[in-house]
Amino acid sequence: MTTAVLLLLMSSVSAPAANAAGPRTVVDLGALPGGLSSATALNDNGVVVGTSTTGTSTVLHAVRWNRSSRITDLGSVDGSDTYALGVNQRGTTFGFADNCALTSGSCSLRWSPDGTLHRLPALAPGAASHPQSINDHDVVVGSAGAPDGHGHPVRWTAGGQVVDLGLPPGAVDGTALGINNRGLIVGLADFADGWAHALLWDHDRGVIELPPAPGQVVSWALGVTEDGLIVGDVNTTGYHMARWQYRDGVIRPPEVLEADSYLYYTSRSGIAVAPGLRWDRSGRVTELKPLHQGGGSYPNAVNDAGIVVGSSGRPDGTATSVWWDRAGAPHEFPAPSPSPVIGVRAINEAGTVAGSAEFPAGRHAAVWR
Repeated sequence: MTTAVLLLLMSSVSAPAANAAGPRTVVDLGALPGGLSSATALNDNGVVVGTSTTGTSTVLHAVRWNRSSRITDLGSVDGSDTYALGVNQRGTTFGFADNCALTSGSCSLRWSPDGTLHRLPALAPGAASHPQSINDHDVVVGSAGAPDGHGHPVRWTAGGQVVDLGLPPGAVDGTALGINNRGLIVGLADFADGWAHALLWDHDRGVIELPPAPGQVVSWALGVTEDGLIVGDVNTTGYHMARWQYRDGVIRPPEVLEADSYLYYTSRSGIAVAPGLRWDRSGRVTELKPLHQGGGSYPNAVNDAGIVVGSSGRPDGTATSVWWDRAGAPHEFPAPSPSPVIGVRAINEAGTVAGSAEFPAGRHAAVWR
């Protein structure tokens, strides 16, 4: 694939109001006996997923923490490292193992809320696969090796069956990157000329190429909201965030942000963030100001309240983990003094943030509330 993108697009549900004052307390989530852990994602119920080292080897295991910070080992597959990439509102986790037996590489995984592991098949025996997103119906999307030797965009049903989503004429491979609760799926396909094009898959209408922007060379779609707003990137004279509205079988031409921008993440309602800026549904652009003079602003996630988390770079190349308020002002996270915050990865609708920090007991996953 020409583009490797990970997007966790959480679907629209009612949620507690976000903490506009920002996170105030850091909580050590602990680790397995190996002593190291990190958090990748969390849902609105406070369930956190990530990875941890074990006590008997250097193998990484996918793990889950409940709201009371109790850790559950989600296990290994064929002795391989496992990684949890996301968790939906039901508590179903998805991820992958990076070196599965009888496959040519990684294999896709899903864990039920009780921790039961389900292997998700590829389209061809022995082929690799990789998941990208999950909705609240436990449907996972991503890519899987097909009999033609290429990676095809796929959907894994709640029952674990793999479905080839199909490619448009001229495409050689592709991947699905986002799914909403209505089952609309977005992603990209690579064509024989080497360029990627943004795609939509509608259960009733099949695969649809998204309309190009004027002068477009490359495009991809990363997420889709419940009301059909598709968010992604186009490359014309540079990279620009773009969004398409899909309603009643009709896709409008893309709205393209003039400023140079490269989409890092989108909230469930379609608020998009790129280095140095936030793009709201209304079209308003807010600068994400750097914490350090001469440094940059690099968001990792945003919620529907417009609270952004990420890092602010220093001129010397180091960075500080920060959150940005609705006005775009940066704020440092509380640290387990005197140890630093290592990184922040995700924020939910209540304003709880997941990441990792140095604690007296070691480098552990953490949440800030």
